[in-house]
Amino acid sequence: MTISDDTISQQSQKVVEQITSKIVTGSKINLHVYSITDNCGIIETGRAEIIKEKINTLLKKERILPLRKKFDRSIGFVQVAILADRSLLASVISADEMPEYHSLISPYPGGFTYGEENKEAPSRAFRKIVEAQEILGVSIQENEQVIDLGACPGGWTYVARRQGARVIALDRSPLREDLMADPLVNFIQADAFKYEPEVAIDWAVSDIICTPERIKELLEFWVIGNRCSHFIFTIKFHGTEGYAILDEFKEIATSTDFTIIIKQLNANKNEVTIMGSKFPLSTSTKLIS
Repeated sequence: MTISDDTISQQSQKVVEQITSKIVTGSKINLHVYSITDNCGIIETGRAEIIKEKINTLLKKERILPLRKKFDRSIGFVQVAILADRSLLASVISADEMPEYHSLISPYPGGFTYGEENKEAPSRAFRKIVEAQEILGVSIQENEQVIDLGACPGGWTYVARRQGARVIALDRSPLREDLMADPLVNFIQADAFKYEPEVAIDWAVSDIICTPERIKELLEFWVIGNRCSHFIFTIKFHGTEGYAILDEFKEIATSTDFTIIIKQLNANKNEVTIMGSKFPLSTSTKLIS
């Protein structure tokens, strides 16, 4: 719904009317309010912050509670985008509708995040696996078995270990010393495209530098071959060409029982991330964006 420029009170009231038409009294919701700007991108301060507080106040009277922190895919989701002319775009998705839009929903306002900073990580690439898990809505769990294909210097292994998983790290070059010394990291000096697992794998992950065609090989081995339960692979491109191959990835995605999301993350540069799970992310059978 588009709401034309008006006073903050009037705009907020119209948003709340849209919310109450779809969200029942006593519910919790996710609420994102942000401005879309030419110079600063997505911002949540200024007019956006004021409108959000006004909406919160009005929703209290309706006994609808927006979450202050985190993001919960099991409840409804309201997005309010403020455009340059101060008109609003409002979207209300009920809890029942959330599974249908799973692959299109971002836990970040406006779909944008700068990502967390962590100077202890071996590389900034750690941001990709963090964001991918949040988009997927499934996280690496304690004691799960992760295989990191092309692991050096260890950014993704680092994240998996922080989350309590055991890691098989494959690369021709060793990881950072602390990861090499970690008893729950099994470093194997091997070709990531030739290795066959000897144990059950919960997560197959890869940020390896290679052509998209080689990532297709990993997808066919690990996903089509049903050798893992979840996966996150980065597809890397050179320049602005070659993206047509993503159609081939989409075809592969529709031929498997995995629920798969193909998306360019905020942490991606000239890359696209393909990720998925053997287990339903929602009631939908296949969600690709």
